[in-house]
Amino acid sequence: MTPHFPLALLLATAAASHPTGAANLPPEVSEVLSRALAVPGARIVPLGWAPQLPAGCVLRQAVLDGTVTGSGRLPVKLYGQACTGWGWVRFEVWAPAAFTTRPVRAGERLQPALAVEDREIKSGHAAFVPPAGALAARDLPRGTVLQASHVAGAALASGESVKVIVMSGPLAIEVQGRAISCGSGRICAVLPSGRHVEGHLEEGRLLVDVP
Repeated sequence: MTPHFPLALLLATAAASHPTGAANLPPEVSEVLSRALAVPGARIVPLGWAPQLPAGCVLRQAVLDGTVTGSGRLPVKLYGQACTGWGWVRFEVWAPAAFTTRPVRAGERLQPALAVEDREIKSGHAAFVPPAGALAARDLPRGTVLQASHVAGAALASGESVKVIVMSGPLAIEVQGRAISCGSGRICAVLPSGRHVEGHLEEGRLLVDVP
């Protein structure tokens, strides 16, 4: 998954590759689920909704504690005018995931051997999109769903010093930068000027293309 995918937080109801029988959620519940979704590029497919509100109570607000990191079932606190209740929402989380289309040897570039498709995300098993130029950390069989541990040099520790090569046409300038966190599968740094840049690692250096 070398292109940068938009970090859209979508609440899908049904799709050909997704479960059928998706549930209709109240807008208030859809909104809190969307805000709680912590998986970049993911969307939620609601499967079930079981509210428990007093008779005549009109829902005005929903509250969800914590974050959504994968498929599951969660309680939602419900508020109406002078009334409260609970509801249980059951859902799946889907996101683009990279997988190998052929065997890859350790040290080989991953990009030519990868494909991307939507897959269900279980809690604790976030989808991973390697940056351009990433190398395999070890031999990977065909069909391996990529994890960060499969990629050599796919990430830098936040605050780590790194050489940044800024390239613009035939011109290349080398500066010392500092790695910063900018999301799963992305590699970013801040330059001495304070400018934030994003690129890909190659031989321990962060290569940045500037139009």
